[in-house]
Amino acid sequence: METTLKVVATQSRWKSSILWASIIAQVLVILQLTGAFAKIGLDAGFIGNVVAAVLQLLVTVGVLNNPTSANTF
Repeated sequence: METTLKVVATQSRWKSSILWASIIAQVLVILQLTGAFAKIGLDAGFIGNVVAAVLQLLVTVGVLNNPTSANTF
C-alpha cells in the first residue's frame, strides 16, 4: 500500500511577495511607457528598454504564480 501526502499551502495571494513585485513592476513599466520618467529627466534609452523587459518578466512570473499551492507554480 502506497501512501501519498498532499501538501496544502494556506498563504493568501495578497500576502505573496511575488504578487507585490509583479504589481510594482507593472506600475513602473506603465510609467515608463507613458513617458512619466522622461518628464522628470530620466530617459534611459536602450537601458530603459532592457529594464522594461526584465520588469515584464517579473509581471509574467507574478501572474503565473500560485501561492496557494506548494506543488504547482
